[in-house]
Amino acid sequence: MRTTSEAVFEGFLTANQLAFEKIQEATTPRPDYLVHSGDLKLIFEVKELAADENFRDIDHPASPVIRVHSRIVGDHVRRKISEAKKQIQYAAKQGVPSILLIYNNLDPLHLFGTENGDFITAMYGEYTLLIDKTTKKTLGEPFYGRNQSLSEIKNTSFSAVGRLHPKMGVTLFENAFAKVKIPYEKLPSCFEVKRVEITQ
Repeated sequence: MRTTSEAVFEGFLTANQLAFEKIQEATTPRPDYLVHSGDLKLIFEVKELAADENFRDIDHPASPVIRVHSRIVGDHVRRKISEAKKQIQYAAKQGVPSILLIYNNLDPLHLFGTENGDFITAMYGEYTLLIDKTTKKTLGEPFYGRNQSLSEIKNTSFSAVGRLHPKMGVTLFENAFAKVKIPYEKLPSCFEVKRVEITQ
């Protein structure tokens, strides 16, 4: 039985005339899909946000439904990266670019936990600005700091992490540290891509 995220992804692939096959499940973790575009092969693991106690509806006399939420930027994406690690490692060992896609089945607006800032923060760390305690002036340029899920020595199997949206399609956030890179020049135009440049 397909999950909502799998149905949305298959719809995206079909609408964009991309050949795909579901990868057979096994006793060890396997990703979900092998996608073909000409001679380009991509492997996808699809995960969805489905429940969160910090995102809920409450009854209020002034309105039938009020949605309340709180979150730490990047936490939802960070957790999905951790959950998908074994599937993505298996795929990367085949020498095929391997992508984690996250579908937001929690928020009807597809924002809570899956905005661009959530992906960038989860992948590369919290946006950090150093301030001199004495002068109260900033020191240097802002940078991405702690709590990064990707680095030169961590989660290099991920070629990209992406967002699957039912209307806007797929947005891929490049892993600059990937050992198996996506040949972006061959990637079909239906994929929106956020490239990354690492500076020291």
